[in-house]
Amino acid sequence: MNPHARPKLVVFDLDDVLAEDQRGLRIDVLARAVGAPPALVEEALFRSGLEGRNDRGELGLEDYLDAVRRRHGLDIPMDAYIDARRQGLRLCREVLDLATGIAPQTTLALFANGGQWLGRQLPKFLPELRPLFGTRMITSGQLGVAKPDPQAFYACLSMLGFSPASALVIDDRAEHVAGARSAGLDAIHYASPPQLGQELRQRGFDLEPVHAS
Repeated sequence: MNPHARPKLVVFDLDDVLAEDQRGLRIDVLARAVGAPPALVEEALFRSGLEGRNDRGELGLEDYLDAVRRRHGLDIPMDAYIDARRQGLRLCREVLDLATGIAPQTTLALFANGGQWLGRQLPKFLPELRPLFGTRMITSGQLGVAKPDPQAFYACLSMLGFSPASALVIDDRAEHVAGARSAGLDAIHYASPPQLGQELRQRGFDLEPVHAS
């Protein structure tokens, strides 16, 4: 994409872009809920490979938690898991303000690694997102392929009805940015709201300067 051409679609990542992912808080909430050491919860959920299978849609949430139960002896109720995910998300108001600022100038979407269940829960977790993103909140579990695989970006764009050359991705993870670029999309490696605002203005968006908080 021409760096000065305004993209027709801007795709925001969720975790650590639109909202801070407070993983430590999620782990602590679940550890208290099931009476287990936080280290065991972290190992079962984030180091066993099961989360990746949920992200790719290979395991639904019920099957994911059943696998955690069988492999690690942790009986995590579905409601507790969902609530811990909700508690671990803290909206980034500065990024939301930037999204609000560009919304009249482009189409906005959200694309997050996560199971199908996350897409259904997001409007409840962060109701502030719905007015901007509407139904254009997509998770990798819906697509059957996760970032950073370039095929994930192709599938996301196919669902949204846009071409790679017309789209911009904003993500905090370098490997996801590389995956998007490999698929032919422009991509911003997110670091802070002021940096994001500057990069969006370089791509033709009319925005007020964002100051570091």
